[in-house]
Amino acid sequence: MAEVASLAELILKPASTHRGIRFLRSQGRESVISYAELLQRARCLLATFQSFGMQPGDALVLFVRDNRAFVDAFWACQLGGLIAVPLAAGVRQDALDRLERVGALFQSAWLFSERELWQRCRQTADRQFQFTDRVCLKEEVAESGAIGRLQVGRAEDIAFIQFSSGSTSEPKGIQLSHSSLLANIRDITQAAAIDSADSTLSWMPLSHDMGLVGFHLVPLYNSLDQVLMDTDVFVRRPARWLRAADDYRSTLLCSPGFGFRHYLKSVDLTEEALDLSHVRLIFNGAEPISPTVCQTFSCALNAKGLHKNSMFPVYGLAEASLAVTFPRPGTPLKIESLAPESHELVCLGHPLATCDIRICDDQGSLLPASTIGHVQIQGENVTRGYFQCPDCNKKAFVDGWLDTGDLGFQTEDGLYISGRAKDIIFASGHNWYPQDIEAALQRTAGIDVDKLLVCAVRSENNDEDEVLVFIQHRKAVADFARRLPDLRAALVAATGLHAKAILPVHNLPRTSSGKLQRFRLVDAFCNAEYKQLQDELEAQAESVGPSTASDVEESLLALCRQLFPDHSIAADQNLFELGADSLMLVRIHEEVEASFPGKIGVTDLFDYPTISELAAYIEPGNRS
Repeated sequence: MAEVASLAELILKPASTHRGIRFLRSQGRESVISYAELLQRARCLLATFQSFGMQPGDALVLFVRDNRAFVDAFWACQLGGLIAVPLAAGVRQDALDRLERVGALFQSAWLFSERELWQRCRQTADRQFQFTDRVCLKEEVAESGAIGRLQVGRAEDIAFIQFSSGSTSEPKGIQLSHSSLLANIRDITQAAAIDSADSTLSWMPLSHDMGLVGFHLVPLYNSLDQVLMDTDVFVRRPARWLRAADDYRSTLLCSPGFGFRHYLKSVDLTEEALDLSHVRLIFNGAEPISPTVCQTFSCALNAKGLHKNSMFPVYGLAEASLAVTFPRPGTPLKIESLAPESHELVCLGHPLATCDIRICDDQGSLLPASTIGHVQIQGENVTRGYFQCPDCNKKAFVDGWLDTGDLGFQTEDGLYISGRAKDIIFASGHNWYPQDIEAALQRTAGIDVDKLLVCAVRSENNDEDEVLVFIQHRKAVADFARRLPDLRAALVAATGLHAKAILPVHNLPRTSSGKLQRFRLVDAFCNAEYKQLQDELEAQAESVGPSTASDVEESLLALCRQLFPDHSIAADQNLFELGADSLMLVRIHEEVEASFPGKIGVTDLFDYPTISELAAYIEPGNRS
């Protein structure tokens, strides 16, 4: 296509009337709009934004769950010179925390949201949102027929600010210019050999860089049909993902490892009449890639026509707009480990055309091939820096190179990522700083932060980190065992994470200057030094005796009261009336699964939506 200088020019070009977006929602609802219709809708919404007083250069936080409303607002921003700020929307504590903190970074940002979400924000008296008189709700948008005034951005202007999934307490805003995004979109198109015969399908949130850049902007750039499935639909009914791929003959799919595991765990493939022979590539990224998961998924779907080399493991990060390395399409997985005892790693291919990579040691010196070091990137697609965070920029950029925070090495086959630098924990699709989890537990469980330490170990499948929580405790183990269910519930309530272990320790290891030494606890755990303590905690739990229905109810009530602190919850309370969304239900399921393995699936929460019904279902004697 002809060169363009801004995202707005993509949609302002002669828009297709027969290519566009299909939105898949819950309860089988669908809607379709062409790219020409999207342009018209966005210009009308821009008129509304301008009537509210929004001016070019203003930031507009997009806090909406509705994909169709999101894309309308995103393109209204691009057409009017507004800076879009996508955020994952929801009524959970972490989503509201993030909205509050992001809003505080701007002096005069606007908010585009939904009535239910904004009402929940206003009900939390202890929060200070910056948008009080600068809010536009999608329900208030009237179709007046007015068309907004165009203000097309320049190549160097910021198109949107992507807040990384890294830190919940100090979100970092990645400023992405039109030129950086377009360079990456062109590189992705070339490296994935995308042409007019392709079409895309994604369930990834549009607040995520893979969802927004990879599976909305890239297909729009190439005038491809795209299917956007609500994330909630995939979480609740994962079978609909590949059924949709079959129905709409999508050739390009995407998922992180969580999605593959969720699909395989939830779907009986013997009952699925699928033809996936048209699927060309399944982009696998956004979290550490497990060779086992790749191979298991590919083998399981091979009988449904999925090509054995369709799995497409990629490496990228929001600071790079999206993509950094791709393998050559259609090539087999390449797996390597640097030592016999090391875990296996998947090759992620070579850098895209306008991006360079180097591997450096701690002093910034270049390392030879097959040597693990810090992964640094440089190129047209790389962010110019973080919003309102000069300290972050100073730490991240060295001589024009961005330190990704990842560790890895290169061979003639390409890049391998071996782990995360420093103490960052990757779990449940997000990067977590241990200090953030500790602060969350301090808030929800009332633990003194000086008596608490969070770290992690790699999972057996090497596809994510597993959280370890150590709490300074100098009383009997039995006392700690009685607190354990509430501690697990508090962790889920605050973060959605399930700990591999929560353990009492007499002292937390520190240096002579008082600095906590996380690695010492990790080493001790990996060397089974806490095995006897874990056995004792399990024995204490068993000494209470088998669970009764009331015991289960009490456990579920404790969990839900932590998850919904603003509600008075009874055993007959319907969880959906409390605002539980699909991702929340997955988190509830994970915690129930930890206490009662194999008793329920995610979909059972829809059939037994009250605590008393769920407790009765969990009890073996009451199950049919």
